[in-house]
Amino acid sequence: MGVTNDGILGEQRLFTLLRKSGFEFFQADGLGKRNGVWYLFESKRQERYEPPPFEGHGLPLWQVRSRVKFQKETGIIAVLVIFEKGSDSVFYQRLDKLELGNKIDTRGLKPRRIYDLNSFHKL
Repeated sequence: MGVTNDGILGEQRLFTLLRKSGFEFFQADGLGKRNGVWYLFESKRQERYEPPPFEGHGLPLWQVRSRVKFQKETGIIAVLVIFEKGSDSVFYQRLDKLELGNKIDTRGLKPRRIYDLNSFHKL
């Protein structure tokens, strides 16, 4: 088993241990600190959501809820970063700011919250 596989197995075992021990948890894509302020980053590589009602990007609803809750409880700012498929575009915004703007929730087994593209900053 290679280093990558060992790392994945170790993470899976940790997640099982945390669940069994009653921990509420999620795996952040990245943590960073700039000018004394901590940020949690959630990244997605995905295609743009097309209208109706607007162009946008989003993430699973459970991730929105857990990251916003984390920010409220810790003060660590949750940021969504999108690497758009089919273009070289990178979009980003704080999740609490996205929550204040135009958004829709998809339906089905795995609902997603889609935010209006105009709510994002573009790199």
